[in-house]
Amino acid sequence: MTIRYAIMAGALGLAGCAQADTAELEARLQAVEDQVEIQRVITDYAAALDARDYDGYVGVFTEDGIWQNGDTIRNGRGEIREMLSGLFGEPDPDFVNLSSFHQSTNFEIDVTGDTAHAKSRFIFVMRGDGGSPTPALSGQYEDDLVRTEDGWKIAHRNDHTIMPTPEEWIAQVESWGMNTLED
Repeated sequence: MTIRYAIMAGALGLAGCAQADTAELEARLQAVEDQVEIQRVITDYAAALDARDYDGYVGVFTEDGIWQNGDTIRNGRGEIREMLSGLFGEPDPDFVNLSSFHQSTNFEIDVTGDTAHAKSRFIFVMRGDGGSPTPALSGQYEDDLVRTEDGWKIAHRNDHTIMPTPEEWIAQVESWGMNTLED
């Protein structure tokens, strides 16, 4: 009877440990899933921008999301979409981008419950002389995100242009005959 009691107590102890281990594993898995989903939001932002998919682009933001670059601020999906339309015009339904792309890297993501802060680097590459890929712009994104019923969304994106400087970039864009982000 003592041996049987010891075996039962051991089994119950293991079950308690298994429950604790399961809860810990579930929390760790949720943290990994959150980070992967947030990284996907950041890469979806770049992919939608490159495809001129304005609805997809604004869809990574909350309804009242904020896009910011220096003193230029766009509040809500409507203003953000207007910004894109002002920069690039309305895309042709058959648009295929063969001239440029964004790449996002160096993800630093900190999740606290249903909010997160993320930093990432970006580089914008354009078709250069002879079709060679040529880096044109680089910087860092700082994002505040929230978990919604539709998944993680950007509540506030701060787009920090590093190279070239914002002033140099505006001059370059204007030399191409494009509109700028300035108000």
